[in-house]
Amino acid sequence: MNVLTSETKQSILLDLVKQRLLPLCLSISLAVIGTLLGLVPFVLIYLMTVELLNPPIDQNYIWILAAVSVVAIFLKSLCNGLAISISHRAANAIACDVRLAIAKKLNRLPLGYFNQNSAGQIKKVMADDTENIEEALGHILPEFISAVTLVLFTTIYLFTVDWRMTLATLAVFPIALAGQAWSVQAAVKPLYKPFHDSLEDMNNTIIEYVRGMKVVKAFGQTATSYEKYENAVNRYHKIYEEWVWKSLPGLSVFFVGITANIVTILPVGAWLYISGRIDMSTLILFLVLGLSFNAPLSKLMSILSDGYYMFEGIKRIEQILNERSLPLSESDFQPENSSVEFHNVAFGYNNKQVLRDITFTAKQGTITALIGPSGAGKTTVARLIPRFWDADSGEILIGGVNVKDMSFETLMSQVALVFQDIFLFDDTILENIRLGNPKASDPEVVEAAKMARVHEFVEALPQGYETVAGSRGAKLSGGQKQRIAIARAILKNAPIVVLDEATAFLDPENEAKIQEAIGSLIQNKTLIVIAHRLSTITDSDQIILLDKGTIVDRGCHPELLQTSELYSKMWQAHSAAQDLKFDVNKDITTQISTR
Repeated sequence: MNVLTSETKQSILLDLVKQRLLPLCLSISLAVIGTLLGLVPFVLIYLMTVELLNPPIDQNYIWILAAVSVVAIFLKSLCNGLAISISHRAANAIACDVRLAIAKKLNRLPLGYFNQNSAGQIKKVMADDTENIEEALGHILPEFISAVTLVLFTTIYLFTVDWRMTLATLAVFPIALAGQAWSVQAAVKPLYKPFHDSLEDMNNTIIEYVRGMKVVKAFGQTATSYEKYENAVNRYHKIYEEWVWKSLPGLSVFFVGITANIVTILPVGAWLYISGRIDMSTLILFLVLGLSFNAPLSKLMSILSDGYYMFEGIKRIEQILNERSLPLSESDFQPENSSVEFHNVAFGYNNKQVLRDITFTAKQGTITALIGPSGAGKTTVARLIPRFWDADSGEILIGGVNVKDMSFETLMSQVALVFQDIFLFDDTILENIRLGNPKASDPEVVEAAKMARVHEFVEALPQGYETVAGSRGAKLSGGQKQRIAIARAILKNAPIVVLDEATAFLDPENEAKIQEAIGSLIQNKTLIVIAHRLSTITDSDQIILLDKGTIVDRGCHPELLQTSELYSKMWQAHSAAQDLKFDVNKDITTQISTR
């Protein structure tokens, strides 16, 4: 439902390849030259055989032919080596460009895309499918051109020597081609998409299995989780096995066909030689050069078969690159202040209406709290501000400027976000905090850490700020990760700060410290807080109460207690929960003390 740019579908991947066209063409040219040079020794052997079988023998001529053969072999190796080197460098550069293009594209896609596509799918495209393109351009393409060149020029040369023996050499190849076509129709075409799908599913299950291991063990679901992983692996294995078995008959016919031309070359050659229509040197040439057809034809057909697999990967890369992005503004209006305004905003995704007629203003330097039952739309409202999605209708303004009329850089410089689900990179704590401002110096990072009450626990670590947080911050507690995320926001020093349950995992002592840090953070800034614990937002200048995607009440805490029945019930439930928590803790303490 949200509006995205309508991009004309184009081969972005082809455009990236065109940027490296010159080295690729040079590589192909060298590969062709190397292939032709590879034919030279065979031709010279034929000429040498003719000379040796027809005395008197010109020894100088023989030595010249031998010397030329050695030079041709050396030049062939040189050309092939240069071709592979140049093609691999170009292919690696293209693969790098593709991965960067995908990463840049993902950065411009709405969050809904990541809800509908798993990490395993995206990982396979960025890693495996892109690597296949690198392999194709760096290795397969030169080999394919070389194989075509070798077959074509060998066939032409053999026809110039003797057309009857050439036809005998090629007689069984239609059978081989029929076998290859059988294999493609029976296995490759119907199974290459399911094969890719099962590989993506297996990748995603592996990622989920590893990342969720703590939860799996904690709830004793090791067997169930392993079974899901095992099923994904077995599905992949089953499709691969089906591919092999369905390909086997056609491939068997193909490989028999390309090696069976001896049954036509030998009898036809013997008959023509006995009848005096060809000489021994011609027969030897066809026995040597005709049988050497096997290698390039086998390579050619193998490449064609692999092409189906590669093109499915290319299609998936193109699908990402041609996904409709959130539109970028051609202008770059600068906001006058840090106020945030919603005017009649509506939004939905996956055919589900999430927000309707959202209108409010968060003035500069004030605290606006978004509260409401789960699923009310609080987080969605917050994420519309930095354009994680675009509203279906209405306007969102920062400092009087529509967020759609700002450049991406300007917009993101205005907003710092701290989510409930904190993501830390597998890097040092110092660099995880510096993510808020990559240009910040080490002392500035430390100062932000002190404000967020991070400094104390970091200093106690053996490596201090150089301690690696682990994948997704696995080496830190939930509260520590959230304080690091707050330090990021402090370091970014954006005029608008959005806190989505930012104190959810903190103990009361640390929560009080964080509230103090937030107090210094929001001076002359706009703070938007999403909270379930109402006690944390009672001092807010404005409380927006959402329910089922609409604003049902607004005001400060004392006003809402008097005017809003829903807010009053939520406050009573919150107070009762706090009292219950105190009673439970007291009861537990009593039980421990009596032991």
